[in-house]
Amino acid sequence: MLFYKMFCKTCGSILKPQHTSYGKWLSCPDGHTQEELQNKTQTINTKNNTPGQSIEVSDGINILAVHEHTCKRCGYNKAELIEMLASYSDEDNTYRMKCGKCGYVEQLEGKVK
Repeated sequence: MLFYKMFCKTCGSILKPQHTSYGKWLSCPDGHTQEELQNKTQTINTKNNTPGQSIEVSDGINILAVHEHTCKRCGYNKAELIEMLASYSDEDNTYRMKCGKCGYVEQLEGKVK
């Protein structure tokens, strides 16, 4: 048990339990503050001076479309690879290609290398 925390550092008198809306702690009967025992809540309000920047796609092309694949709908040659994991151990993963221009999704057959 730590007895040195039970006495006031200023006057040496024994600290008594105090109950407040902030909680319970030991306080000096003469009103001296104990810095390490203070349980005051501190609220810091700050304002964000730099608002977030919006990302705009100007040409309508998906930036994740980096794989070589020709779209059946529009003929664009880049696509995003989407891998859907198997839900059971005896199934294979499902692979789909999403066109980088028109967004057409095509499911691939077999394994992708």
